[in-house]
Amino acid sequence: MKLFSIHVQKFGLDPIPDMRAVKEGFNWFAFVLTFIWAAIKGYWWVAGGIFAAEIVISGFLAAIGLDLVGQAVVNIAFNLLVGIYANDLARWSLARRGFIEDEVVSASSADHALERYVRTLHN
Repeated sequence: MKLFSIHVQKFGLDPIPDMRAVKEGFNWFAFVLTFIWAAIKGYWWVAGGIFAAEIVISGFLAAIGLDLVGQAVVNIAFNLLVGIYANDLARWSLARRGFIEDEVVSASSADHALERYVRTLHN
């Protein structure tokens, strides 16, 4: 079982809120695809920040003349940091859009976590 934080956004009197589940822990998709992961998820500020950081890091490494192996090690380390902090960046992006973290649910998938959250609301 995995832990998911449930984020809810209500619009005025709309009875059906927008809900998102964000997994706790390492994000392999973000580790491999970095800013593409953020763009696919719609986290535009995060995607822009990651892309800008990658450009700055690449420029800096080229400017100091680091060899290709060293550049690969630095880039993998950066991707590792993105994978570690990706879900925290997702929570930050949702909070910027007005989502409120409501609860933490244990489930096997994000859909199952949302289902369990909705079921607890109606009981």
